[in-house]
Amino acid sequence: MAALALLALAGCGDSEDAPSANVASPASVPTATPSVVASRVPERLTVTTNEPFYSVAIDRDVLTLTGVDMPRRTLRVVNRHVAVEARAWEARDDRGTIGVRVVRAPCEDDMSGAPRDFTATLTIDGRATVRGCGFVGTPAPPPGEASPVAATIPARFIGRWNRDAAACATPAASIEGVRVTPSELWFHESVGVVKRVEPIGPDQIRVTAAYEGEGERWTATQTLRVEGDRLVIVTDGRPFSRIRCPQ
Repeated sequence: MAALALLALAGCGDSEDAPSANVASPASVPTATPSVVASRVPERLTVTTNEPFYSVAIDRDVLTLTGVDMPRRTLRVVNRHVAVEARAWEARDDRGTIGVRVVRAPCEDDMSGAPRDFTATLTIDGRATVRGCGFVGTPAPPPGEASPVAATIPARFIGRWNRDAAACATPAASIEGVRVTPSELWFHESVGVVKRVEPIGPDQIRVTAAYEGEGERWTATQTLRVEGDRLVIVTDGRPFSRIRCPQ
């Protein structure tokens, strides 16, 4: 019940900035809610936060949590609260508990300024609550952009990336290099043709690509983040980084 108490924080504010009047006591949060409540918040949606970046896919009784530099987690819902303008979920796995609260209220993505339909808060394993936004399907684009989804990787991600300067100098001798073009991701023995690019920050994108290599074909969604002269790629919660090689 402690996690659901934290979920009662209103709006998009971080927990440490929210006034104590916005925090519901455990007794004020019901352990069960009649299913007859018609909520304007759906049972299936996605919540994302920017600092730090987390994504929670909510599908009725299952929450899937991903984030930069963390393994993917699938949690079962153990408690919920449903209201006309809000929903809250408490879910657990063998690592701990997360709580999500979503309100039917406009929200603006911190990084891109893109509008979202829902305001959200996320609490992971009892740590400080972080604010975020929620959306169903493909989110609305940032102001001035026709769509947040494209099929071309932005220029700041383009180039050759490798383990270190020595590997950059002798790329033929290295199997750890990555080459990024506007439409492809090249690894040692596989190449991915870009199908979808979604910006999730000024220096971070989510890329879905159709891969082929070593006689196999598969589709993967990866997060790419540029930090100065370093590229961080996260696949299924597992990150690795490479430095930018001279052109």
